[in-house]
Amino acid sequence: MTTNQAQINKKIRLHFALLFVACFVATFLSGPSPSSMPLHQWLLSGLFLAALSILPLLFFIPTVMAPNARNLSWLGFFLLAYLVWGVVKTVSPQGLVGGLLICTFILTTFYYTVVRLRPLKKAAKEKQKQEEQMD
Repeated sequence: MTTNQAQINKKIRLHFALLFVACFVATFLSGPSPSSMPLHQWLLSGLFLAALSILPLLFFIPTVMAPNARNLSWLGFFLLAYLVWGVVKTVSPQGLVGGLLICTFILTTFYYTVVRLRPLKKAAKEKQKQEEQMD
């Protein structure tokens, strides 16, 4: 692995982690105000909803830690589906800031995923071409 690929892997990990943080922040920003209920109830309900919003992302932690072409492709598809949720959150009442945070980190994670995926796909095609020539 080249240093460029290692740097891209680090950026994928960083932006994926920032996506988790953005999901938590967005949940609290777009939820009810803390004065509308007891503080412990507000915190617990916010943490529960935030955990539900990041639950599907947890399945991609192994992919982010040790990326390969197949799993990065699935991560890209999933991030685009998650983008719909971010856009809906952006246009919802009180969700502008949180939705923009989520959309930003979804798009940056997707960008670095595609940048990392392109050389992997190219190498796989070259390997397949060499195998066909050997036959």
